[in-house]
Parts: sequence; C-alpha cells; structure tokens
Amino acid sequence: MDAKKELVNQLKEVIEKNEELNDIIENLCDGVYITDGSGKTLRVNKTYERMSGLKKEDLVGKNMEELVKEGVFSQSASLQVLKLKAPATVMYTVNTGKRLLAKGVPVFDSFGKIKMIVNNVWDLTEIYSLENETIGPKASSLQQEVDFIFHSPAMDKVVELALKASKVTSNVLILGESGVGKDVIANLIHKASGVKGTFIKVNCAAIPETLLESELFGYEYGSFTGAKKDGKAGLFQMANNGTIFLDEIAELPTHLQAKLLRVIQDKEVIPIGATKSIAIESRVIAATNKNIETAIDTGLFREDLYYRLNVVSIKIPPLRNRVEDIQPLARYFMDLFNKKYSLNKRLSKGALEALERSQWRGNVRELENTIERLAVVVDGNVIAAEDIAIIQNKPLLADKGKGSLKEQLMELEVKLLRESIVVNKTTRRAAKALGIDQSTLVRKLQKYGMKMMD
Repeated sequence: MDAKKELVNQLKEVIEKNEELNDIIENLCDGVYITDGSGKTLRVNKTYERMSGLKKEDLVGKNMEELVKEGVFSQSASLQVLKLKAPATVMYTVNTGKRLLAKGVPVFDSFGKIKMIVNNVWDLTEIYSLENETIGPKASSLQQEVDFIFHSPAMDKVVELALKASKVTSNVLILGESGVGKDVIANLIHKASGVKGTFIKVNCAAIPETLLESELFGYEYGSFTGAKKDGKAGLFQMANNGTIFLDEIAELPTHLQAKLLRVIQDKEVIPIGATKSIAIESRVIAATNKNIETAIDTGLFREDLYYRLNVVSIKIPPLRNRVEDIQPLARYFMDLFNKKYSLNKRLSKGALEALERSQWRGNVRELENTIERLAVVVDGNVIAAEDIAIIQNKPLLADKGKGSLKEQLMELEVKLLRESIVVNKTTRRAAKALGIDQSTLVRKLQKYGMKMMD
C-alpha cells in the first residue's frame, strides 16, 4: 500500500509540474511554435495564436511544408532547420497579413536525429499601408515583403542587437559593405519597435544635392523658383513618430550635415523659407558602406554628427564571412524566382557548393541577381556547377563524357549568347557586351536558331 501511495503521489506531482509548465508556455510574451522531427506541428501557445491571427486547431497536426505550400506561411524556420540541421531565423508573412520573426532551434535525440524544433516567435506587424515610403516609385510587393533567412551565428548576433535597439529610441548606425542587407536590418528595427509612424527610406547618394535639402526638410511657398503653391513637407516630417532611414549617409554634403545635426539635437526642423520650427519625434537610422572614421579624418564627415548617429552601432558581416547563409539564401531566392516566373528550377549539390566557394563581393544582392540569371538563362530544371561558372564568367575544364572539345565550345557559345540576349535586349548592346560585331552576332543567332528583337 505504501508503494502504491508513493506512486500516486509521484504521478500527482508530475501532473502538477506539467500543468505549471503548460501555464508558463501559454503565458510567455513570445509566441511558441513546436514541431516534431518531420516538421509536423505539435503545439502553439496562446501568444502565437494572438500574434498570427490563426487558431491552433488549424495548425496542430499539419506539416510545415503543407502550410507553406497552401500559402498559410510564406516561409518556415522549422523547414530551414530540417534542411541544414542547425538553428535558423526567418522573417515571414502569415496569410492573415501578420509579419513575424521566428527563431527555430533543433532538439536532438540520443542518436543525433532531430526529434523536435522549438520556435520563438516575435510580432513585427505594422500598418503596411503606411510603410516603405520612398522617394520615387514604390518597390514592388515582392521586394517590400521579402523574407529574411539566415543560419550563421554572426547574423544571429546582428538580429539580436537589432531587436535590442528596437526597444529604445536611440539613433542607430548600420555599417557594412554594399549589398549585405543594411536596409533589411533597418526595417526590422522599425517593425520590431511597435511604433505606429511610417518608415521613410532616403538614399542620400541618389538624390541630387540641389534637391536633397528640400526633400529632407521641406520648404515654404515662394522659397525658390518652381516651389509648390502650398509648400511641401519634408521627409523628416513624414517620418514623425516613426523612423527615417538615411542610407549612404557618408554621401551627405557637409553643409547639410550641419543642418541634420541640429535636427537630431533639437528634435525640430525648419523648412526652407520658413521662420518657425516644427517639432518632430522620429528615430534616425543611418547606414553606410564607407569608412566613416577615414571620412572624418579627411574632413568629409562631421565628427559631432558621427557621435550623434553612432549611439547603437550594428556591423553586418559580408556574405563571404558567413558561408552558412549562402545555401539557405540561394534556395530561398530560387523558390522566389520559381514563383515569379512560373518555373521549376532547383540547385544541384554541386551548384550549392560552387556558390559557397564564390567571394560574393556584391554580397546578398549579387547572390540574388546570380540566382535570377541562373533561373532565367539555364536550360533544364537542374542547375549544375558548370552553369554557375558560365554565369560568373569563370573558366571551365572540359569534362570526360560530355562530348568533344568542339561540341563543348559550341554548347558554351550558345549559353553565352542566350545570357547576352536576356541581359542586353538588343543585338547592338549584346554584340558590344560580347566584344564582337553586330553582324557577327546576328549570324551566330541565325546559326543556332535564336531570335532577338531590336
């Protein structure tokens, strides 16, 4: 009887602890999404239901591949974890319109197999109709809603710091080479902050210097020839109670740096031609691919402005220093362009390895462009390492069993011609890019039965 009583007490204790653990999981501030080792949904907590707008009854028992295929989720951290058997972070969209950030961590059994994936999820949802305001035409929806995927510990630290920065209103300076995704991190900070204002992106290098001051700070009627009758609000006013992202900040003219410094210090802006200041309350995020300290030493950038901007510094490492991110990004971009162009292409193991060996001086942007070219140009649905060598203009060694030297040279010529057609659009530009006469190009196109519109 004592043994039976002891067993009952132990069982009661286990039940109580399970109930306590269940209460903890259900009442966490973060969303929790748990799958098994095959990607089947085991559990979501109440917080996840609230932030996603989905009910657990619609998720539990369903595989993540099925949910992504049905369009419930645009991406899945769990699927990324299963592919590389390592932690993964993904920013994705739910079919309810919610924008979420999930960090998936694998749990292994004693045999080294994944038995469970635990996802911590954060709500990044903002009012999208107010977001992504830029000078000039808006980006396409594909670009606006781009998902964010990485596996590397280096990027894990970047996102961790970005999320910390989002909880305060301090200015942020993002450093990194061109194409690493500085605008993605800036947008992440804004979305995670929970502010209701707009996200305004300004490329300081893209706007003519004569227009930059009026675009940033606005102007009153009659300030200059061609000024609008009612004047114009500046981008700082448009970003009030939101975030203004000043990309390529090192390109800002020195006389405007002084005015920007006053705006940041005094929290007010004076439009051109105005006599009264306008109070503003906007977070400033700046970014550059230049060495700011060198610019300070040469007198091209104000040191006091640098210290005002550099409250929180985030440095994004180049893609070549985080090789773990190349394969998941390559697969993601291939899926993206398969959907965009109604294709069914995939990267072979050799192709993925070839991508990992590349230097990617243009970083993620160059990788994205390369994958798009591969998707459009390469024949067949399986992209091989040789295709990447051709796209990147790298020399190829003749492989045994692939025909004579003449046949391989002919195949290479066809691929180069096809790529030039897609990229350059006209025979004149294609011929110039290939370094041959236009008449020679036309003859070669006729030889291989290829057509091109001029």
